[in-house]
Amino acid sequence: MDKYKFLKKGAFENLEKFEKKLNEMVATGWRVVNFTNDHGGYVVLLERIR
Repeated sequence: MDKYKFLKKGAFENLEKFEKKLNEMVATGWRVVNFTNDHGGYVVLLERIR
């Protein structure tokens, strides 16, 4: 099982859809460690809480 994972929002992906996906991951035991902007999209580093 992965301990770290990157979640990327593409330039054309709807922000609400990305937020929903991020909230679903957090609800299943992942936490946001860091995030950055990447040429019109977002990259979020998630860590699995064990």
